[in-house]
Amino acid sequence: MYHRIRFVFSLLLFCVCVSPTIALQKVAILPIINIDKDPNFAYLEATITDSLKDRLREKLAFDELAEKDWTLVAQENFILRDEFYTRSAAMNLGILANQDIVIGGGFKPINKTKGKTMIHATAFLLDAKRKKTISLLEFDLPADSELFTAVGQVADKMEVEARKVIPSKEEAAHSGFKTPGKPFFSDWSLGVAVGGGLYVSGYAQYFAAQLPALSAQVHFSMPKLFQRMTGFLGFTYLNHKLKDGNDSALQSLGASATTTNYLFSAGLGYQFEISSKILLEPFVGGGYALQTTSVTGIGLQSNLTNSFPLARAGVVGYYRINALIDVSLSGETFTYIESGVLTFVPLLSAGVYYKF
Repeated sequence: MYHRIRFVFSLLLFCVCVSPTIALQKVAILPIINIDKDPNFAYLEATITDSLKDRLREKLAFDELAEKDWTLVAQENFILRDEFYTRSAAMNLGILANQDIVIGGGFKPINKTKGKTMIHATAFLLDAKRKKTISLLEFDLPADSELFTAVGQVADKMEVEARKVIPSKEEAAHSGFKTPGKPFFSDWSLGVAVGGGLYVSGYAQYFAAQLPALSAQVHFSMPKLFQRMTGFLGFTYLNHKLKDGNDSALQSLGASATTTNYLFSAGLGYQFEISSKILLEPFVGGGYALQTTSVTGIGLQSNLTNSFPLARAGVVGYYRINALIDVSLSGETFTYIESGVLTFVPLLSAGVYYKF
């Protein structure tokens, strides 16, 4: 009897632990486009869009697609932002971005009777999974002091329509829907780069860096800490040779030496989005260097090993080719901290990163 109760309890515990989280619907909220690009009403694009976003975020529970993500999908698939007000463009974007719901629309000024200008606005709610229109709303907004009140009414009506397919926050909590929390680590990528550098100060009088410098790096973001904070684990392979004509003990023996540096490091960075395709990331880090030196000369052949801490700092620029591949150009300096002597190794390299 005891074994049977324990079996039933274990089975229930297993079912609870593996029961899936009910995921919220994925929603892309696109800007409400100024169709005619009328400069007198350019401000309305942000006003209507922000009002709509704020209302839906406040009242409803959904997983919203970040603007940088739908912007990238649109650029990669040649969907023009100016066409977001059309249901065909918005639907294609939603399908390509793997969204459940797409919200968008547009507006333009029109002349009514007696020469009164109105703002004709449309807003739509699309089901990207079933490829159909859920709701299409049309409004004539006054182009006067009552305009901002009318914008709030647009948000009211869209909220009513959105509630047909998107649960309220209270309903989501009651039904067990969960908003996907930000992971501590995300956006993993693997990069490789090639470049070159030189030795400055410290032991630079004895050694000259050899080309090329090869590196590999695992890169990731840490949104739990800060939205744009990043981290990396890096490895750099670099050779240097004993300079001719210096006063080292090896030179006096007529020997030559080649040293291989294995540089292991980790660090933090912070990304600045210059545009939807260009990112700039300053970074700092530290690690450890392992060296193997091959010494050869008349009657002399030996292999030596050495190790010491290092620091690194620099900046890397990324150009986004597509959703999976970035190319990079970086400038940085390694600082060898060896026997109390600082040797600086500035490097310039170019590489490619693959997101996985």
